[in-house]
Amino acid sequence: MLACILARHGVSTLLLEGASHPRFTIGESLIPETGLRLRIVAEKYGVPEIGWIGTFHKLRRHVSSNCGVKRSFGFMYHRAGEENRPEEINQFGTLTPPVGPDSHLFRQDTDAYLAALAVTYGATFHSGTRIEDIDFGDDEVALRATSGENYRAKLLIDASGMRSTVSDQLGMRDAVPRFRTDTRAIYTHMMGVRSTDLLLDPKDRQNLITPLGQSTMHHVFDGGWMWVIPFSNHRAATNPLTSVGLMLDRRKHPEPHGTPEGEFRKIISAYPTIARHFAEARAARPWVRSGRIQYSSPHLTGHRLIQLPHAAAFIDPLYSSGMSVLIAAVDMIAESLLKAVAENDYATERFKPMEDVVNRGFDHYDTVVSGSIDSFASYETWNAWNRNWVMGSLLGTFGPLSLLMRYHKTKDRSHLEKTTEPSRMGVLGSHLPGVVEMAQASRAHMDAALAGEITHQEASERIFARFRAIDFLPAYMGFGDPEKTATATFTLLPGARHVMWYRMHGDALYRDNCTFPLLTYARDGAAFVLDETRDAYRRGFSALRDVLFARNGDWRHVAPALAAHPELVAPVQAHTPGPQEPPGLDDIEASLTEAAPTETR
Repeated sequence: MLACILARHGVSTLLLEGASHPRFTIGESLIPETGLRLRIVAEKYGVPEIGWIGTFHKLRRHVSSNCGVKRSFGFMYHRAGEENRPEEINQFGTLTPPVGPDSHLFRQDTDAYLAALAVTYGATFHSGTRIEDIDFGDDEVALRATSGENYRAKLLIDASGMRSTVSDQLGMRDAVPRFRTDTRAIYTHMMGVRSTDLLLDPKDRQNLITPLGQSTMHHVFDGGWMWVIPFSNHRAATNPLTSVGLMLDRRKHPEPHGTPEGEFRKIISAYPTIARHFAEARAARPWVRSGRIQYSSPHLTGHRLIQLPHAAAFIDPLYSSGMSVLIAAVDMIAESLLKAVAENDYATERFKPMEDVVNRGFDHYDTVVSGSIDSFASYETWNAWNRNWVMGSLLGTFGPLSLLMRYHKTKDRSHLEKTTEPSRMGVLGSHLPGVVEMAQASRAHMDAALAGEITHQEASERIFARFRAIDFLPAYMGFGDPEKTATATFTLLPGARHVMWYRMHGDALYRDNCTFPLLTYARDGAAFVLDETRDAYRRGFSALRDVLFARNGDWRHVAPALAAHPELVAPVQAHTPGPQEPPGLDDIEASLTEAAPTETR
């Protein structure tokens, strides 16, 4: 994404990939805050295709039908030896159209699409290029690949993730991660995973706000949790796979036992509902098992260096917020770096605000995740604690939503520029003092329960009491009500109610963060319905045409990036793709291999 933005604005950009596309990658579930920030970044930097990743309907239409839909987060609580109790299912709805729903990203498709898009916008892309040595000079960075090729650049952006060569070479990471979260992972893609809805009686499904099979589904239990991310959960789906992962608290599951699949099967066998869920499932690719998955770094910047968040730190996949940290960083880096290039000034201080926002976001995220894992000891504490995440997700989503809607109404770009103001940049509400204070207070109650000073039931009651006393959350949402296990929905009328409440009752901070022009939102909703209707009509007309005629003009419809840069079409590929067909990566790689110099500035 960052290469797309930089190349789009004329920056000479070299994208080096150690592996090749398509490839397996975790980080497959979007959240409302992430989807909105993707759309804002697309508008702000003139790369509309990034916005397609941020909303399911455009993702399905333009990028890949192999991705799944996400209409909510779902959580089923489990006790060893017992079936799940239907009243112990929690849900949190994602945004609905026109700005939602969210998606389950089939990363081998979305990542390959974005890599090809970067080339379309003008970046130079080398895959299968592993770097063995990096030299940070006064005015440039020199890199040497294992193949012997040399590269030079003004600045290096490290997007290499957990196995960062830069972090190893410069000793950037903490010897012991600073995070309280301490988990390990077992994961794969599976075939034959039943829809979660089939685990419930029909009468119990009636109490759900959305189908659980269209959720990012979580099974939670004392000692760990599981993700279930289906890609086959909508009518246009073409992908039979489901992403499945088991995260284990290392205090209770310190060492792996047997094969990864053997350990997975043994653990889920203790929970009858989970065992039924995977009774017919089988792995579609090799299992992966990790040691402790957390790592941290005090800094993400250095001389001629910026690290993206996942190269510097990682906590846990719970709540899928890692990508929100990433998109916030991409926005801040792009804004600062385009100015740095224009002024030929790459001083580290330019990028310090991004480092501060990311570290603050990670620390708050760790509080929420570690508290959640501790709360799994009982349903009472989990039911109370998860309201901290729901609160942060709700308020963290309203901020970018309000800016996007104000931009849609006025076309005033100042609303887009506000996205990188520190007071508006956070993850799960980490930029809102009330959200952080509530999470820390809840953490104190959890710690008291863990220390045996109070019971888990008492900790739950104290957390709920604090939520009932909060004045920046609507009482009707039921944050302080243990019986209300789905606190919010975002279809048109409930969403309007939320906005009107903050307009009438919120103080200046929350009124600015949580309100937006409702008529614009309704207009966008009508436009969405009309667009989907037109698309259905076009497909029906094309089907009738193809029955009767062989000729057509579909080839004239060019993807937006190519329409903006017609001079790029001939060198990149031999044919012009339509909106649903990204440039062929094999063609791009072949053309680059023939034309690439051995040294690139």
